[in-house]
Amino acid sequence: MRRSVRYLLPVLALLGAAVAHAGQGKFYIVGMGTSKDLVTVRALEVIQSADIVLVETEGERAYWGDFIAGKEVWSRPIALRVMYGADPGKIADPKKRAKAEKGIRARRELLDRVTTAVREGKIVADLQGGDPMVHGLTFMLEELPGDIPTEVIPGVGAFQAASAAVKMSPPFGYDTSAVVLTMDDWEGRVDVNEKLMAAGSTLVVYTMLLDYARFFAQLQKYYPPDTPVAEVVDAGDRAGQKVIRSTVGRFLDEVDYANLPDERHILLVGKFLEVGQARKDFVPEISSGHAPLP
Repeated sequence: MRRSVRYLLPVLALLGAAVAHAGQGKFYIVGMGTSKDLVTVRALEVIQSADIVLVETEGERAYWGDFIAGKEVWSRPIALRVMYGADPGKIADPKKRAKAEKGIRARRELLDRVTTAVREGKIVADLQGGDPMVHGLTFMLEELPGDIPTEVIPGVGAFQAASAAVKMSPPFGYDTSAVVLTMDDWEGRVDVNEKLMAAGSTLVVYTMLLDYARFFAQLQKYYPPDTPVAEVVDAGDRAGQKVIRSTVGRFLDEVDYANLPDERHILLVGKFLEVGQARKDFVPEISSGHAPLP
């Protein structure tokens, strides 16, 4: 068992069981952070009380093995993610329609199992990496019957972990303060990335299926070529974390972005990466007779 896990388990014993079972079932979505030692105490309390835990892959089952030993483990198939919300009856392409139908079946089967377990008084914990409120599977809450008690346990997400990795705070771009969390564009989106870039705000880009060539071609229209960017790989992992720095103008030429590990890197774009929190000197307002408030 890893040292961080060995340390946290006695902490739970001291705190006591914060999640009371008492025969009442409940469904939890549990944010597991971006690394084992970034799992919160509250998350561990919920896992400790759980009768059943959900994981998406066998790799996750192994990775969280120290936390879920002895628990009943269910698979949350990747098919759950497929075309959520799509109406198969309105899809002409037979292959796409079949994918949509497969997703509906997978969601229904798992939700029925979860509903039955909770109504039997069991605690079910769905373990999700990072913070489930950012690109997590919160549709589970939308689909469960209204009488099923639910709770979301927030986790340390890639945005926070990547910001810590570069040791700079994204809201501080000196003349910008907005931070846009985004991902690649898709059909039907109205806040497409090129529109979001127009203000020159800090961008934090979740890179699933990102078309880097197109994205940087757009960036170059709105951001000076020397605007710093950073690619953070395995954010929050003390052993594997890596920060790759470049600029809007040079990134495509000097970064091997095609071989970055899938779903394990996040892109940061903005002046905040270099300017820090120091404010520049400014000229007092002569007309008012005094300097503006700091």
